[in-house]
Amino acid sequence: MAVAEADSTWPIAGKGAGLSGAFSDIWSVERERVAVWSPLLLVVGIWTYFNLATEPQAWVSWVLLSFAAAVVFRWRSNRLLLLIAIICLGFAVAKLRTDWMTTSLLRAYAPNTEINGHVADVVRRSRGSYVIIIDVDAAKLPASEIPNRIRLTWRGKKLEPPTLGRRVQLTADLSPLPRPAAPGTFDYGRQLFFQSIGATGRIKTLTPLAGDMPWRYQMRAAFHNLRSAIGERIRASIPGPLGSIADALVTGERAAIPRGMNESLQASGLFHILSISGLHMTLVAGGVFWASRAALALSPHLALQYPIKKWAAGAALFVGLLYMLLADGGAATERSFLMIGVMFFAILVDRPAISLHNLAVAAVLILLWQPEQAVSASFQMSFLAVMGLAAFYPMWSKTEQRFWPLRNSGLIGLWSRRVVLLFIASLLTSLIAGSLSGIAAAHHFGRVAPYGLVANALALPVTGVAIMPMAMLAVLLMPFGLEGLPLSIMERGLEVMMWISDWVASWQNANLQLPLLSVEAAMFASFAAAALCLPVSRLRWLALPLVCAAAYFTQVPKPTLLVDERAGNVAVMTKQGLTPALPGQAPMSLSRWMDIFGDNATSKVVAQRAGWTCADGICRTKVRQTEIAFLSRAHETKRTCPKVDVLVAAYPLRRMCRGKSVTIDRFDVWRNGAYAVFVDDGSVEVVNSKSEQGKRPWVYEARAREKKLK
Repeated sequence: MAVAEADSTWPIAGKGAGLSGAFSDIWSVERERVAVWSPLLLVVGIWTYFNLATEPQAWVSWVLLSFAAAVVFRWRSNRLLLLIAIICLGFAVAKLRTDWMTTSLLRAYAPNTEINGHVADVVRRSRGSYVIIIDVDAAKLPASEIPNRIRLTWRGKKLEPPTLGRRVQLTADLSPLPRPAAPGTFDYGRQLFFQSIGATGRIKTLTPLAGDMPWRYQMRAAFHNLRSAIGERIRASIPGPLGSIADALVTGERAAIPRGMNESLQASGLFHILSISGLHMTLVAGGVFWASRAALALSPHLALQYPIKKWAAGAALFVGLLYMLLADGGAATERSFLMIGVMFFAILVDRPAISLHNLAVAAVLILLWQPEQAVSASFQMSFLAVMGLAAFYPMWSKTEQRFWPLRNSGLIGLWSRRVVLLFIASLLTSLIAGSLSGIAAAHHFGRVAPYGLVANALALPVTGVAIMPMAMLAVLLMPFGLEGLPLSIMERGLEVMMWISDWVASWQNANLQLPLLSVEAAMFASFAAAALCLPVSRLRWLALPLVCAAAYFTQVPKPTLLVDERAGNVAVMTKQGLTPALPGQAPMSLSRWMDIFGDNATSKVVAQRAGWTCADGICRTKVRQTEIAFLSRAHETKRTCPKVDVLVAAYPLRRMCRGKSVTIDRFDVWRNGAYAVFVDDGSVEVVNSKSEQGKRPWVYEARAREKKLK
């Protein structure tokens, strides 16, 4: 017997006695709710695949896929077997997706490389800076290393970027996919691999070529041009930085937003407003649904004789699709449209719009379509937040009627009740969504906005009333040249939003950078959230030991020494925090290390930290009775070898010098990426990025650079 989602307000009391009876009661209830648990089971299978040290053979995915299909079509009544089959399905689709998206990888730096191809995407990062994705037709590279796509940056004060879909010829300095800044941390190269990108680089020259645009680019190019035209109209009506924010909310173009505004929104916890995701899709599609239904309800004949609610849901789906295409259909936008699309489809088939079942359907579709989303920050934050809200909604509905039932209190009393309940619900939804999405945010970013609840409670009503509805109305009125008034109202709303953001961001400790939450802690905390939200049985008590496990694995272990992926700098962990040997060198790596380990100091403060003694190109330090030395480029010609336990060199040592315990030189980081050294009670442990990545399709084997490619 299926259990209704409306009953998911508190654990159901069990009838059995003792521990076996409790398990029996839990199983008897949850076994009928496999659909609700299926996204979590798929994630387990996908995570298992991505955490393998070596890539499995292709036949493994087909065997697991066949097993899952057999169980679904033949033995699905066996619930335990069905749960195992869903986990196997997650593993199989992740492997199949990897094989589908696979691309050749560049394995060495390749300067002045000639490339022919089509422009697959153009993204403006800032004034005079663009990111251009090229679908490669030909390139002067080794045949086994020509990738499907290349991600390139193009900088210049007066650049006119090529149109999307245009065939181009260019010269670029190419590099292999980036490796993690520290072993075991975020792998940006893997993210690029799942876009079929096998190299990155910088454009030196670019020449558009004549020829017709292939059909596969035509629709995207049309929306790209429409997006540019809309952005120009918005910025003409709302000049200055606020116009850039307005453009970002409508078209997704965020490059022109000043850095100070970005920092303010990050510190206040309102930065998510700039990313076109669930909030914007809900406000736009939900606004169309409400407005369409209200307009249709003005006609008694239509309201009584026709399913106007379904008509409104259809209109909302159509507008949501247009909004997704207009915003360039990024991963977060596509996922948000799919989630809200499932909810409106539920209305079309006479099902409750907000439920855990609908969330499960949307999540399953996303994970089967793009399983790599399971390890992305945006999916994890979105899924956890919506899961919490979907579980909270039925509970709130019952609590609302229990503690403040409707009475004949007149119009004033009715509206007072609505305003108070709306305010309380806004606070609770912000708290729930912020807390649950904060698990993934703490693992991936480490940034904490402690006053985000206050900022969101104040700013979201403004966003929902004066910003997003006016943005949608302005776009609808643009063909008639009547967008001025709604954009004027939107500008006032943006002024209020930024005033709230600046006010909250000015509070003490408004923007904290904490050490990243470890993988184990994030995993246990996520499962604890699922155990609290998904069950309707006493299984919810499982959240308590999972929270305890998450607390035990809270932080990423701190290494004694970190080595940059090009051996350009090293840093030791002291009581003061990260202390680099050469403060001005490898600034990107140093900045990323500080983010990983929650060091909030400025670069000026870091440069003044004591810990290293440098002379004649040799920097020395001592940690836990372990002597460490770093040989900079300035030491390369001096041929002296310090006698230390750990020796790191910014150049190839060629066995001329050795450390007593560990030796790391330029060749080592060229092969293996960044290094981390852990010193404890005299023992020294060394890990590198490549060993943590494993032997996977997105991990390249470095080769010697060819002086001249034929």
